[in-house]
Amino acid sequence: MSQRNKTSSLRQGVRDLADQQTLSSDELRKLRSLTEEKPAMPSRRRWLAVAAGLGAVSLGGILGPTLIGRGNHGQAMADEIAYNHLRQAPLDFEAGLDELRREFARLGFSLLDAAEVENVPGELAGGRFCSVASVPAAMLHYRSEQGPITVYQARFDPQRHRGAADMDRGQSGNVIYSGGVKVCLCHTQGVLLATASGGRLT
Repeated sequence: MSQRNKTSSLRQGVRDLADQQTLSSDELRKLRSLTEEKPAMPSRRRWLAVAAGLGAVSLGGILGPTLIGRGNHGQAMADEIAYNHLRQAPLDFEAGLDELRREFARLGFSLLDAAEVENVPGELAGGRFCSVASVPAAMLHYRSEQGPITVYQARFDPQRHRGAADMDRGQSGNVIYSGGVKVCLCHTQGVLLATASGGRLT
């Protein structure tokens, strides 16, 4: 194989790998820049640089969730949930729990009755599709005397939803405050439950 073909094959391989990873735009730009032609760099050094870049990406994919879990992942989830709670985006469906269960069945789990599981007060007004920590989720909107309450439910992911208390083991909900919003994180029966209340709505 000619040197040009080797370089072309290497470049395509890096781009294919990069497309399969979950990277920030800055990380993706740096990785792809390794494949650009740089006359001042000999081919062997270019190969070592690309190999090092790929190794860093692979290591990040392995260690990333672990490092996040060791940090305050619960706070990151609470920040995301509080932000969405304050936004109060329009509902996709205005319906009761039974109809919402049918609408959200595509998420791969059956919606839990938050009033029964978490004693969420108020009247269920409807719901919309959203996500929690990049996992597809359902957002349920409740109207109460204390103000609007939003309940987020998603198929529980042990890696992405670290920081949520395990109700099946008798743990109380993990309460975290973010921007004046009270967020309670827990999971039960394989479903993540995140409740948000309070704060100044936008």
